[in-house]
Amino acid sequence: MYVECYDEVGAQVYDTILRQTLQDLNLARAISAVKIFIDPREALFIGVVKLEKASGIILLPDIASYKTEKDTLKIKVEDENYIPHLLKALWQSEGRNNINQPNRYTIEIPNPTFNPKTYIVHDPAEELKQKVYDAIFRIMPEGFRMTKNASQDNLICIMSSDEIIDEKWNEKFHEVIEEVKNK
Repeated sequence: MYVECYDEVGAQVYDTILRQTLQDLNLARAISAVKIFIDPREALFIGVVKLEKASGIILLPDIASYKTEKDTLKIKVEDENYIPHLLKALWQSEGRNNINQPNRYTIEIPNPTFNPKTYIVHDPAEELKQKVYDAIFRIMPEGFRMTKNASQDNLICIMSSDEIIDEKWNEKFHEVIEEVKNK
């Protein structure tokens, strides 16, 4: 974890904010490298985070058994830990009004539009990325709403300013990305 700033006191403050934010969001173990570059004189913030590998996606057959009866998919949940994830995913894909839950472990969907064998219930990598974006936006200075996102694979890369992002900053942005990528 590293914060780069021309002002040593400012760098220490940002280091504290970074560490506290990562701790608050329980992200410390999920991140292998972080670099924050901030230059208040140029109104420039760069945050690059390298993620550890997340566990694999959870498919419907991983957590439940299912069968189709008269055009209705009946799901019997076997791992209750994923019920909130399953319901959220189903509500998004099928609409909340089309999901019937007669009891805690049973879900019925008339005329489903998805293949139950390949239906993604939960993607931990996506959830991790969302939490890291949340952390970066908490750390970013107030008012820095002009952003450039160069995220790829296991890197979350954000450059931000309160002004239109100047092309001259791209070199520093790519320098920070390469530094974190190679850690």
